[in-house]
Amino acid sequence: MATSKLTAYRKKRDFSKTREPVGRLAGDGNRFVVHKHHATADHYDLRLQVGGVLKSWAVPKGPSLNPADKRLAVETEDHPLEYVDFEGVIPEGEYGGGPMIVWDTGVWAPMDDVEKSLRTGAFKFRLAGEKLNGGWMLARLKARPGNHERNWLLFKENDLAADDTFDILAARPESVKSGRRIEELVEKPKPAGRPVTFNPGALPGAVEGALPARIEPQLATPTAIPPGRADQGEIWLHEIKFDGYRTMAHVSAGAVHLLTRGGLDWTKRYGDLPEAFRRLPSRDAVIDGEIVVLDDKGISRFALLQDALAKGSGTSLVFYAFDLLHLDGWDLANVALEKRKALLAQLLEGHISSHSAIQLSDHVVGDGRVLYEQASEMGLEGIVSKRVSARYQSGRSQTWTKTKALKADDFVIAGYTISEAAEGLAALALGEWVDGELEYRGKVGTGFGADMLRQLLARLEPLRAGATKLDGAPRDIIWVRPVLSAHIHYANRTADNALRHAVFKGLRDISLSTPVAARRERLISDADLASITVTNPTRRLFGRSGPTKLDIAVYYALVGDFMLPHILGRPVSLVRCPTGKAQDCFFQRHPFTGMPSSMATFATTNSEGETKSYLSVEDARGFLALAQFGVVEFHTWGTTRKRLEKPDRIVFDLDPGEGVTWREVVEAAVHIGGELGALGLVPFVKTSGGKGIHVVVPVTPKLSWRKAHPATSAIAARLAATAPQTFTTTMGKDNRIRRIFIDFHRNARGHTAAAPYSLRARTNLPASTPVSWADLEAIDAPEDLNYSSLPGLLATSGDPWADIDDFARDLPLLS
Repeated sequence: MATSKLTAYRKKRDFSKTREPVGRLAGDGNRFVVHKHHATADHYDLRLQVGGVLKSWAVPKGPSLNPADKRLAVETEDHPLEYVDFEGVIPEGEYGGGPMIVWDTGVWAPMDDVEKSLRTGAFKFRLAGEKLNGGWMLARLKARPGNHERNWLLFKENDLAADDTFDILAARPESVKSGRRIEELVEKPKPAGRPVTFNPGALPGAVEGALPARIEPQLATPTAIPPGRADQGEIWLHEIKFDGYRTMAHVSAGAVHLLTRGGLDWTKRYGDLPEAFRRLPSRDAVIDGEIVVLDDKGISRFALLQDALAKGSGTSLVFYAFDLLHLDGWDLANVALEKRKALLAQLLEGHISSHSAIQLSDHVVGDGRVLYEQASEMGLEGIVSKRVSARYQSGRSQTWTKTKALKADDFVIAGYTISEAAEGLAALALGEWVDGELEYRGKVGTGFGADMLRQLLARLEPLRAGATKLDGAPRDIIWVRPVLSAHIHYANRTADNALRHAVFKGLRDISLSTPVAARRERLISDADLASITVTNPTRRLFGRSGPTKLDIAVYYALVGDFMLPHILGRPVSLVRCPTGKAQDCFFQRHPFTGMPSSMATFATTNSEGETKSYLSVEDARGFLALAQFGVVEFHTWGTTRKRLEKPDRIVFDLDPGEGVTWREVVEAAVHIGGELGALGLVPFVKTSGGKGIHVVVPVTPKLSWRKAHPATSAIAARLAATAPQTFTTTMGKDNRIRRIFIDFHRNARGHTAAAPYSLRARTNLPASTPVSWADLEAIDAPEDLNYSSLPGLLATSGDPWADIDDFARDLPLLS
């Protein structure tokens, strides 16, 4: 319904040029927004959430708190729900081109039936925003002959929120979202004067050369103590360490490309930020920096950046520039750092202010310990120290170092102690996985608020059953199953590896934050569960502190309703671990003695011309009974048993090589998702249960395996060509160093991939978990999506793949 209401909205916009949302969300709610919009004519836009869209009115003079003021309100096309949070610059030449801010937002409530009020033209409602409150009315005017505009009058009701002397528009011109005035979104042209000139070629070490397509960033080496005044006979400068996305800005003849650390072009993701670089007084430049979002104290927070990117809030982004590598035809890599930064400051002069999207990363010279102490006191990430005379050196180097304000790591919560005086939680017992076994690392008893202590106790008490005591720990600890992790700051470790001066900073919590309103059938009945027997239920897998055989059975019972739609009727291979030891696990592709009677078998000819029997899960009872046989993993073909020769799902397995971090894999997956979308496909994503990510695409089952496999090979090659320094399609460990292998070979007949929600036979049993694209970027540790955490998360979020088959598209045949 909401989709058809947005037809007029979408026809007016070219979404390849504007950052305005296309409109994919639907749902009930009562949010409102008032946009301030500088377009052909300056005006305000009132938008109320009604029936899955935003009903919209353009108010030329804006709302007034004076009930005597009757302001014209022209009804416009419905807007998508995501527009509530939209703030930015609509490109010149596009419909509504110009800057727009969220002038006010909040919730609203009707004072009568909404449909009736809109139909009769007497619409009364209440607002609860940051600027507008109380009762309001929209009264429709009678249309003039031949005039198809739907004009209304907007006016304030005479209540406690009314004020006939206060001009709210003049007094509160700023955005309630970013704090910026609309004039700050687009800088007005400066009066003509003497043009800014630079002379980069005069700097010692500068070499004339063309603008490079990419420069691999220089990375800092971790160090426990920042350099002093003249450490190693060199003078150092020191900068604040930011918590964001490392980005290289390439500017060339007005074109701007913002490249990630891994070399991916994320320009489109960063909203209006590229506009700030286009205004710089240079022909071409390469600027190294970090994209961040600042909290209300001016501290960069990665979680805020993730949230801003997920919502498309491009105007809250800030680029902190800290190096200049190329300017107007001159390569500056061999120029001393202090000279490069001085030229960078000159380039940015006149283009930065307290609210500008580009900021200069300032520094102090000399002893870094003072800045380090200040960074620790302020709760910053730490500092980065650089030799002032150093050239720019791609990759990890000794001329740049980074010092974290305190050591910070995540530790497993293995137990807790109780305070008899306070009758509550006193401290957490921490553990660390070492070669598959959990080892004791001491207690943490500071850093908790009263509310957090209560929350922790409530979450830990249910985990006591089945817990294992760790060696070397005090007797007063109440042990729990090791499924929660805490983020801990500490000074150092003792000789026996216990943490010193540990401070609790929060749970390393995980959540699938995007609720999914999608189909879900109850596939597992009480009769199915009652029929299942699990012998040796307390047998532990993968070590003394690992999960039990019963834990696995319970996990699959809890996630079965979500998992079964993705495996029923599909050829399946199983990983069985009958003894609980990793070395005894094996792949089961063919029927086996004693297997559940409801498991189906079918015969087919393999690639060697041999006729073999294979397995498929046909009902819930057979699925649940497999736990008795030590089944830990499920792997499926990309097709169904009844339509065996034509795949309906293809997989691009992103397998990171040595030196590739999880965050880089996430960046790569987002990039791959965008490229597949450009081919007309609808990609879905899940964690692999290991270090990689699976991008899965539903396809119409038209092509045979003989055609589908080479088609995915061509697509993988096209994907890899978009960032050849990031991706490879060539097997072999040597080809994958610092690169990500796009494995398309799972799309060959008889090949399998880990099924959605399948556990993986590794420490703590992580799961191959379907997630939304927004949630993927919020995941810091995929192993936290495991046998213990995932059932509860699914109960609140639902299956983001529930409607995956509705998005099947023809697989393109690329030349």
